[in-house]
Order: sequence, then C-alpha cells, then structure tokens
Amino acid sequence: MENSLSILQYADGTVLFFNHDIEEAKILKLLLGTFEQLSGLKINFHKSELFCFGQAKEFEEQYSYLFGCKMGSYPLQYLGLPMQE
Repeated sequence: MENSLSILQYADGTVLFFNHDIEEAKILKLLLGTFEQLSGLKINFHKSELFCFGQAKEFEEQYSYLFGCKMGSYPLQYLGLPMQE
C-alpha cells in the first residue's frame, strides 16, 4: 500500500486525509507542531474533529488522544454540504 497524505485547504479550514498508521500519525502531529513553531500560527485541536474509517475505527481513542481532538459524528455539514458516512 502506498503511503500518502492528501490536504484540502479552504479560507478557514484544512482537511487532512491519511492512511491508518499510528506511527505516521505521530509524525504528522510532530510536523503540525513544527508548523506552529515556525509560522507562529496556532492549530486549535480542541475545535477540530477526527473521523476514522475502516480498520482505523478500532483505534479512534488512540487517534483522538494523539491529536487532542474529539471524534466527529455523522451526519455533518462541511462548507454547507451535507456529508454522510
């Protein structure tokens, strides 16, 4: 399986998609922390939501703890569009 990270950015938000891999998630968290230090911008993980799919659903608590954000639930609206699982 190819490792990948996809990013969608909008005026006031960013969506990150990545494969289920706790070790890669730790690296991503480190990179986000580095971004904060270099840019002076602060990522508000308490306002962020995390959504897990497939095998990653079994590790929701680990991902939530790692990123310091709550688990999101469906249905939801993003940019005014309804999204369902």
